[in-house]
Amino acid sequence: MTRLYGKDELKEILDLTAEKNRLSHAIMFSGRKGSGRKTLARYTAKLFLCENNACGECPTCRNIDMNAHPDVIFVKETLGGKYEMKTLRELLKGTVIKPNNGDVKIYVFEDCDSMLTQHQNALLKLIEEPPAHLRFIFTCENVNLVPITVMSRVTLYEVPETDIESCVRCLVEDGTDESRARELAETFSGNIGECKSALSDDSIETRLLNTAKKAAAAASVKDGFGTAAALSETKDRAELSAVMGYFTRIFRDALAVKEGACADFADKRTSLAAAENYTEDELIFLLDRAFEINANEIYNLNPALTAAYFTAAFAEGKEGNNG
Repeated sequence: MTRLYGKDELKEILDLTAEKNRLSHAIMFSGRKGSGRKTLARYTAKLFLCENNACGECPTCRNIDMNAHPDVIFVKETLGGKYEMKTLRELLKGTVIKPNNGDVKIYVFEDCDSMLTQHQNALLKLIEEPPAHLRFIFTCENVNLVPITVMSRVTLYEVPETDIESCVRCLVEDGTDESRARELAETFSGNIGECKSALSDDSIETRLLNTAKKAAAAASVKDGFGTAAALSETKDRAELSAVMGYFTRIFRDALAVKEGACADFADKRTSLAAAENYTEDELIFLLDRAFEINANEIYNLNPALTAAYFTAAFAEGKEGNNG
C-alpha cells in the first residue's frame, strides 16, 4: 500500500478521479520542496498503470517505486539532473514510441519551474495535442515561474504541507527513533523531504542548520560582526547556500510574527527576537539582501567575502533606517 502521509484529502480526490477514468492527460503538483510532490507523481503514475488502483504491491507498482518501469520516465533524472535543450529534444523523440507494458506511457517533468522558457515552450504542442498513449506529470515549487501557456494545459493540484504528527509517523515507520523524529519534524515544520535529507547526512545538515541559527541569532540583535563570523564558518558556496536558505526562513518567520502570524521553522526564539528588534521595513531589507546573495553574481565569491558583503549591506540597512 502506497503511503501518502498527511495527504489524505488529495489522495481521495485523485482516487475518485481515477475511478471515473477522468485523470487529466497533463497533471501538475505544486508545493514546497520536500512536501511530497515526487511521491504524488509516482502515486499518480500507479493510478494510470496499475490494474488494482495503485495497490503498491503488484509488479507494476513495485517497478515504479524502484524507477524500473519502462513506461514511466522521470525526465530531469534521466537527463542527469539538468534540463538542456539538446538532450531534452533527444529524449522527447521517444514520445512517438508506443508503451512497452500497456496502453500508457508517462513522462514526469520534475522541478519544471527550473526549466528555461524555451524548454517549456518545446512541450506546448505535445501537451496540447498528445498521442493517445501519452500522459504528463509536472512538479514545481513556484507556478509563477511556469508560463501561462503551459499552466493552461495542465490540471493543477496544490500539495498540502504535512502535519507534525504525520511526519513523525512517517519517520518512525522508516526506522527513526521517535524522539529524533519529533525533533526533526518540529524543526522542519513537518516537511518529510527535509527531515529525510537531514537523516541521510545528519552531521552535515545539522551543522549547517546550527550555523544558520548562530548567524540568525546574531542578526536578530543587529550584531553584524557576529552574523558575518557565523556565515564565514561555511566551507564552500554550496554550504553557504544551504545556510542562507535556513537563515531566510528564520527571518521570514520574524516577518510573519510582525504581521500577526506564527513562527514555525527551526528557531522560534530567534524569530521572535528579530520581530521585536526590527521594523517591518528593516526585515524586508535584510531578507532582500539575503535573497540577493543566492540569486546574483556576488554568490561567485568565496563564503568569507560573501559574508562580508552581507554584513556591509546589513549595516547599510540599519544606518539607512536610523537616518
